[in-house]
Amino acid sequence: MTTRPALAALHALFEGAGHRFVEPAVLQPVELFVDLAGEDLRRRLFVTTAADGADLCLRPDYTIPVCRLHLAVADVRPARYAYLGPVFRQRSAGPGEFLQAGAEWLGHEDVGAADADTLALAFEAARTLGLAAPAVRIGDEALFSALLDALALPPAWRRRLSGLFGDTPRLAAALDRLDGTAPPKAAGEASAAASALADADPETARALVEDMLAIAGLSPVGGRGAAEIADRLIEQATLASGARIAPEAARVLRDYLALEARGAAAADALQAFAGIAGIDLAGPIEAFAHRLSLAAARGVDAATLAFSAAFGRRLDYYTGFMFEMHDPARPGEAVVVGGGRYDRLLTLLGAGAPVPAVGFSVWLDRLGYGRTP
Repeated sequence: MTTRPALAALHALFEGAGHRFVEPAVLQPVELFVDLAGEDLRRRLFVTTAADGADLCLRPDYTIPVCRLHLAVADVRPARYAYLGPVFRQRSAGPGEFLQAGAEWLGHEDVGAADADTLALAFEAARTLGLAAPAVRIGDEALFSALLDALALPPAWRRRLSGLFGDTPRLAAALDRLDGTAPPKAAGEASAAASALADADPETARALVEDMLAIAGLSPVGGRGAAEIADRLIEQATLASGARIAPEAARVLRDYLALEARGAAAADALQAFAGIAGIDLAGPIEAFAHRLSLAAARGVDAATLAFSAAFGRRLDYYTGFMFEMHDPARPGEAVVVGGGRYDRLLTLLGAGAPVPAVGFSVWLDRLGYGRTP
């Protein structure tokens, strides 16, 4: 199959599934991607400066631009979008311009059905491009968040661990701090202000931060208030001290992150874990199992899905079901199809109310398709 017929077939597949093709602007605000995807992305962007001094970049992916386009239309109705075109990233190997395709579901309230549709269409997309039996890994950040909420952890620690989900080495290091396994950091690594706040009760700490901001004549930035700044400073001091804040919670989290199972057995493994841990995760587990049953009804063989409790994406806006596909003929190679639920993204982009969202992207160059649509 040559490139053009394969991509034409993919285009027809997405349109047949009810997705409208869009082409967002190639130039996008730099800080938007850095704020939402992290500083690690900044060094991979192709950056330029507009006549008015604004920092712009060539779009490094489609998901954020498609969501911005949706909000610009000011249409709150559910929508399905698709795309197929070039994206731009500086890479150690391969060209900086390459093709990406994908599909997004925005505003669909039936979360389980939209997740199942996403996974089923991703399988069809892989088959259309010649990958008949991809290796698939799935995860669910909603399960991890529900577990954190059920544990007796300070808010700052819940936020810290939630933010590290999907970054296995850093999450493991944080758990070592949580139960005191890791040695204390050297004295002086925590700032004097953070150490002082760590010894104060939360209300006093927040009042101190407000006073410090007022004395310096500063206003909270980036939407962060005094309470959040205080919590982050307290967290910094706690991590530096290596105090044994919650060893039992750390043990439960390690047991959870070690869970792996295939297909329907994953729900059974999650229920067994919850029973042993004595934690009520009935709602998220039921949603997880319901999603698998809906996907099966759409032709997805659950036995092909390898669940990993530790699998997540290192982006703050992902909120639930996630998956990635690999070419089994190339073990260890990069993801060729990846996606999941990102209900937080449109709110971060300025939506007045939460917007359910899920989708996936296809890295076409990793499947042998070049830069020409």
